[in-house]
Amino acid sequence: MIKKYIGCVFLFLVFSCSNIELVLKDNGLLNTLRDNTGLIIDKNSEERFVIALHSYFGNNEVYDYILKTKFLEKKENRIVKNNQVAEKIDYILEVDYTLFYKTIECKVFKKTIISKFSFTPKSAGYNFGSDKSFERLYSSSIDKNISNFIDALQINKSCLE
Repeated sequence: MIKKYIGCVFLFLVFSCSNIELVLKDNGLLNTLRDNTGLIIDKNSEERFVIALHSYFGNNEVYDYILKTKFLEKKENRIVKNNQVAEKIDYILEVDYTLFYKTIECKVFKKTIISKFSFTPKSAGYNFGSDKSFERLYSSSIDKNISNFIDALQINKSCLE
């Protein structure tokens, strides 16, 4: 009986841990761009997006790469009650990334990354839990957007020195 119990526990542990990756992700391009990239950020960009960009790429006076971004937030009320209160809101965060090498004339990469998430407000008034949930969803979506840009990044070396 004990052998069956130990066998079941062992199988449970093996199957539950089968999706764990024990390999660190190689961020070679991120390491190249970190503290080596000047940021040109659209003045209408969300403050959380600007803070996330600075945390990924730094803010330097001397740099080899220039990253120009344009941030656009679209908000759509999906489910609306009779009294015009939104029960579910879809957000689409669209960011145009353009990476240059040393000057604006040497474009090495351009991509538009779109992130989406839905938010269900819990009340019409102030609700601390609902607001914190929205902040977490928004920040997570911004981080995912920047990570998707870094993952998709392929530098065109035609104009590099």
